[in-house]
Amino acid sequence: LIVAGEVLVAMFGDHTNGEDRDVEDVLSSYDEPAFRTFIILMTLYLVQLGIFIWVCPETSLLRKVAWGSIGGSITGFQNFLKDALTIYAATIKSQNSLSSGGASPTGLPATLFLFMALAMLTAFVGLLCLAACMKRYDVTYSAAMFVVSFVISASLMSAVHYHTFDHLDGVSNYVIYPFGLMTLLLGAFILVKPKTGAGGFLSNTDGGEEDRDALEGDPSCMDLNVSSGARDGGYRERLLNDD
Repeated sequence: LIVAGEVLVAMFGDHTNGEDRDVEDVLSSYDEPAFRTFIILMTLYLVQLGIFIWVCPETSLLRKVAWGSIGGSITGFQNFLKDALTIYAATIKSQNSLSSGGASPTGLPATLFLFMALAMLTAFVGLLCLAACMKRYDVTYSAAMFVVSFVISASLMSAVHYHTFDHLDGVSNYVIYPFGLMTLLLGAFILVKPKTGAGGFLSNTDGGEEDRDALEGDPSCMDLNVSSGARDGGYRERLLNDD
């Protein structure tokens, strides 16, 4: 479901690259109230995920979801990379126009380097969070949740910052693109949902080192192991006595 949703989003999403925008247009887009509101809400969301990671116990489902979502959510700020490329292309185009007119071209603006630094920072921090998640939970879970959170974060950012739904072509894009996002969320829900094993007990097959350590240190699990060993030993002793 996660792979299918990602393919649908990639095929039927917006692929405009903003070639007709200049540096002033890029900078003015950051003054839009909707985008500033999005930045504030995403910041609060990331802070909340950090609180879940810091406060919740190691075996908590909230902590597991927070670890799986925080890396992709940070990396989803692809606006810095895309706007840096737009600024670079607009600057080169402006320099070529000045050179053809006999004027001396200007250098690259400082905002280009700022956006490049922010793009590298968000990508690096997101990958660090992914690596930290892989140390604690199953690699399949960590990678899948990273992809889901990344696509959802980037799609929300694109809808607010680049007005994605204004550039979709045809009715099928308006239907299949949101359907792909919902498919991603459904796949994430199935992935995060605790699995039940035989007898109705929760399975711990998708947990990492923290979950295994917690189970090994659980007195109830130790008692069950001792009781099971004692029963097996008593059963073998009775068989030997019968023989």
